[in-house]
Amino acid sequence: MTFLNNNISVIIPVFNAAEFVKKAVESALVLPEVNEVLLIEDGSTDNSLAICKQLEIENDKIRLFTHLDNANRGAGASRNVGIENAKGDFIAFLDADDFYLPNRFEAERNIFETQPEVDGVYGALGFHYYSEQGKEKYDQASFGTLTTLNGKPSPNELFMALAWLHPKINGHFSIVALTLKRKIFDNKAEKFNHLKMHEDTVFIMQLSLSCRLEAGIIDQPVALRGVHDHNRIVNNKNSESRLQMWRELYEWAKTCKKNKQIIKIFQAFLITEKIRLSNRVLGFFLFSNYSLSNRFFFKKPDFFNPSCRRVFEKKMAAFIIKAKDILVWRTSKALRLKDGYDF
Repeated sequence: MTFLNNNISVIIPVFNAAEFVKKAVESALVLPEVNEVLLIEDGSTDNSLAICKQLEIENDKIRLFTHLDNANRGAGASRNVGIENAKGDFIAFLDADDFYLPNRFEAERNIFETQPEVDGVYGALGFHYYSEQGKEKYDQASFGTLTTLNGKPSPNELFMALAWLHPKINGHFSIVALTLKRKIFDNKAEKFNHLKMHEDTVFIMQLSLSCRLEAGIIDQPVALRGVHDHNRIVNNKNSESRLQMWRELYEWAKTCKKNKQIIKIFQAFLITEKIRLSNRVLGFFLFSNYSLSNRFFFKKPDFFNPSCRRVFEKKMAAFIIKAKDILVWRTSKALRLKDGYDF
């Protein structure tokens, strides 16, 4: 497969983004690599649908889709509609309040042409502030100035870097800075999960364990996240959304029969999230410094050396026992067997 111009399908879920969606669409259409833009209107209550209809009329590269009865199904379900209807050999994602920069697919062209075994390429995401209130919320949430990793792990090491368990590299990347070969979705009944929050994080974690993802441009943004008063991530009032995320990953890893080490990692994160929700003080210690807490729990000399795997498994087992003891001590019957997990 050759990475050619007009070969990328850009998928944009749209929900109450009337103020931003035109800018997002235009930022994609100006790029020569983009063959089409798929707008999936997700039951907006503003005039987003009318704007999307007008954009479709104005440009034949734009295709508009809605859910049955114009229902609100969430970003994950909307992206699945886009994946099912995409025509390009490659798929990229864009949120309706974000926009691409001119270098968005600069690294992809070279990587996909020279490394045919690669399934996807990811880059860095920056921030564009639409309001001072939005900027204040993001500053308070400590998102930093760039969503990226601090190095380029090999595809086999990417999961550990995303989980902040790699000895040198850690961080995260956004789905808005990710480009994938469409063929990886063949014969898969569901692409994104049903969660309303963190569905993209779950998707990226799963991809890191099942696909070969290479780092593209990670030291400067290839797209910008639009920061405003109503961003989902800073206005999330669901205190258990991260618990749901780790539960989804844990159940997925068991269902797919992933490596036992991977299952234990997701199990450990699920337990620690339960602890965080039940004990604010202990939770603050565990999560105030994500890297520090993970290194404490998963400390190892060299995870990627096969000879160290037994040591790692013993440490993981000891951690789970410790976490279970704390959980039982702190929450008794309230959380211990609530979800029926055999820890």
